Amino acid sequence: MVEVYLYLFIGICIALIAWGLIRLERVYQYPFFMAAIFISFILPQAIALVNDSFSSVVSQAALERVLLYSCMCAAMCWLGYQSKPNSKWLAKLDMPIDEGKLFKAGIILLAVGHLCYFLLSKINIQTGANGNWTGPATILSFFGSVIYLALPLFLLNALKRPNFINITLAIIAAYPILEAIILAGRRQPTMAFLITIGLSFFLVKNYIPPRWLFIVGIVSAVFIIPVLGQIRGDFWTLLFGGDWQALISISQQNLESITQGKVLELRNAALMMDASENFNKYGYGTGFWDGIVFQFVPGQIVGFDVKESLQFKLGTFEDLKDIYSYNIHNGTTTTGIGDSFVEFSYFGCLIFASIGYLFKTFWISIIYRGSLISTLLYIGLIDSAMIGITHGIARFLQEFIFKSGVLFLLAYFSRQKFVFNYQNVNPKVNS
Repeated sequence: MVEVYLYLFIGICIALIAWGLIRLERVYQYPFFMAAIFISFILPQAIALVNDSFSSVVSQAALERVLLYSCMCAAMCWLGYQSKPNSKWLAKLDMPIDEGKLFKAGIILLAVGHLCYFLLSKINIQTGANGNWTGPATILSFFGSVIYLALPLFLLNALKRPNFINITLAIIAAYPILEAIILAGRRQPTMAFLITIGLSFFLVKNYIPPRWLFIVGIVSAVFIIPVLGQIRGDFWTLLFGGDWQALISISQQNLESITQGKVLELRNAALMMDASENFNKYGYGTGFWDGIVFQFVPGQIVGFDVKESLQFKLGTFEDLKDIYSYNIHNGTTTTGIGDSFVEFSYFGCLIFASIGYLFKTFWISIIYRGSLISTLLYIGLIDSAMIGITHGIARFLQEFIFKSGVLFLLAYFSRQKFVFNYQNVNPKVNS
C-alpha cells in the first residue's frame, strides 16, 4: 500500500495545483498555497522515505501511516475551504476603519519593529543545545516581527496612493525583511515578502503573474528550500555574483541528501506518529499549549521554574530516543503532519480543514466586503499557515495568536466612532 498512498498523495497535490491554475485568481487562495508547500517540501521527502535505504528504523506500517495521513491533511486543506463562511464572523470582520488612525498605528509598528531589530544587532545572541536562540534575543525577535504586519499596510497604501510618504514608508518597512532575506537567507521572510508583494498587487491592481511563473516557482522551490537552509545568505551572494556552477552543484548535493534520506523531517513525523499510535499516547492539545507557553511566557521575567510548571511536557522526543534509538537532528522539525497526529491521531487532519475555513472567511470578507482588517489578517497569516506544514501546527498557532492579537489592537484603535448629533433630532412632544 505504500506506493498506492504515495501516488494518491501526488495526485491530490497535483489536483490542488490544477484547481488554482484553472482560475488564475485561485493561486492566491489557501488550497493552492498549501499544495505548493506539500509539493516542494513534503513530497520530495515522501519519495525519499519510500526509497530510502536508511529507513530500516521506519517500519512498513509507520510509512503507510505517514503517507496516508499526509493525503488526508492535503485533502482537508481543500475540503475545509469549501465550507460557507459564518455570516456573523463576516459581520464582525466588516469593521469600519479610520485609515488615518490605522496609518498612525502602522507607524508605531514600524518604529517598534526597527527598534527591536536594532537592539538585536547590538547584543550577543545566546543559543541553546538545539541551536535555537535563547535569552533576550528571542524577546526582541518576537516583538520585531510586527514589521511583517507593517509592510502590507504601507505597501497597500503605496499602491493605492503612490506618493512620496507612502512609498518611503513601504521601503522602510521592507528593509529589515530584505536584510533577513539577502544577508541571512531566511526562508520564511522570503516567502512572506513574496506573498505580500503578490497579494498586494492582486488586491489593489488586480495583477496576477502568468501561470508558467507559478509552475516554475513551485519546481524551483524543491531545489531552493534545502539550499537556503544550508548556505543561507551565501545563496544570494552566489546568485548575484553569477556563480551558477556553484549553485547548481550545491543544489544537486542537497537534493541528493534528501533523496538518499540522510536527514528527513518526514522521518521525524513518521516515528512520532508510530510511537503515539503504538502506545496510544496522544497530547490532546497539550503539545500546542506547551508551545504557546514556551513562546509567550518569558522565563527571564517570571522564572524558568514557573514557566516549566505551566507546561505538560508529555514527551515524544524522549520517546523516539528510548524506543527507536533515534535522535531528531538539530535544525530539523517534526512538520505539521507529525505534531497534529501526535495531538489528535487521524482527527488531527481536521486542523487543516479548520484553517482552510478560517482563510475562506477572510477571503470572502476581502473580495466581497472589502474588509481592510481581513486583508491584513490574510496577508499576515498565509505564510504562517504554510509554515504550519514545514514547522508544525504549534508554530502556526503561536504566530496566529500574536499576529491576530496585534491586528485586533490596531483595529480597536483605528475603528470609526459614530457620534449621534442630538441637536438634529426634533422629537414630537405631546401637549
